[in-house]
Amino acid sequence: LRFSALVRRRGLGCVCHWNVDLKYPENLVLGDEVVIGVNASLGAHSPIRIGHRVRISKEVQIETAGLDFLSGPPPYRHQSKPILIEDGVWIGSRSMVLGGVRIGAHAVIAAGSIVTRDVPPRTLVAGIPAKVIRHLPYFEQDKTL
Repeated sequence: LRFSALVRRRGLGCVCHWNVDLKYPENLVLGDEVVIGVNASLGAHSPIRIGHRVRISKEVQIETAGLDFLSGPPPYRHQSKPILIEDGVWIGSRSMVLGGVRIGAHAVIAAGSIVTRDVPPRTLVAGIPAKVIRHLPYFEQDKTL
């Protein structure tokens, strides 16, 4: 119920574990059938748009804001950039997605990766920072997404 009250702009069939940390939930937009796992954290200082049938595994961090270390002496100012996660994306456990990133449709983010740059559609990325490991095949049922 807390999720439903906080995230007004969401599609049908979204599931969010009760202990997910939602910062600025008014800046979240979710498509249909989005699943957000245990201990995930979504910091939407800037907008986060999540497409249909996206899976966000446990302990994933999606954060639009960071510190501007060039802004002068501490305390540093915050800067934020939007994040777009397209349809059919799977984000593996303990991964991190940082501001200004677009993750293309049907991409897979391997567990423990840190995404600092755009991810092309239908690719598997892994590592710190995440890099393309391989391109993923097209499946006929993807037309329904």
